[in-house]
Amino acid sequence: MSIVLITPTGARPEQFEICAGLMKAQDYKDKVLWIIVDDAEPITTDNVQIDFRENWAIKKIYPHPVWEPGQNTQGRNLAAGINEAKKHKVDAIFIIEDDDYYKPCYLRLMTEKLKGYDIAGEMNTIYYNVKLRRWIENKNDVWSSLFQTCFTPKVIPIFEKLYGEKFIDFVLFRQVKKVNLFDEKWSIGIKGQNGRAGIGAGHQWLNHMAPDPELKKLKELIGNDVKYYDRISGCI
Repeated sequence: MSIVLITPTGARPEQFEICAGLMKAQDYKDKVLWIIVDDAEPITTDNVQIDFRENWAIKKIYPHPVWEPGQNTQGRNLAAGINEAKKHKVDAIFIIEDDDYYKPCYLRLMTEKLKGYDIAGEMNTIYYNVKLRRWIENKNDVWSSLFQTCFTPKVIPIFEKLYGEKFIDFVLFRQVKKVNLFDEKWSIGIKGQNGRAGIGAGHQWLNHMAPDPELKKLKELIGNDVKYYDRISGCI
């Protein structure tokens, strides 16, 4: 199965560096096209080059005008990624967000879950704030967060109508018929990192999050990959 990953990013060098490490660790063996949409200056994605991985092709897109603080450019950047994806023959499309965590098995197992469906995603999303050491498990059982979703090219016409939505994922799952939602923890929504802030609700829900001062929950979720977050507020 040939897949495409779309990563909107910009002005988040630490997050993107972690994202690159997580993608480097993926055990998926088939062809991958990684579309990186970097909308800020200076460019912070040069650590991923065309020789990033065997069987991986890299495509960089630099939208203009560049992002400025206070702007939400999600729709524009996703549109740029989708427009590029449409030029290629692929079986599945992933939205890989630069600030979230993905286990090495993520791409491989998600493609298995997509077989026979138009869209697949993990429900009951966990958000973990690595700066404040707090976490919460959401009860989203009828949709999946965009960062832990994959879909077939058949979904693109629906997706393209939703760029103006703040929470595309919430609307998307209500408009696709063949849906596979499952309760796994192959990806984790990471909050509290440095740099450009995200727009997800988890960035504001701190009062509802359970404390994890000794990082026991984080280690339970991602094991030794806590190493990726050791520079954030003395995390390790």
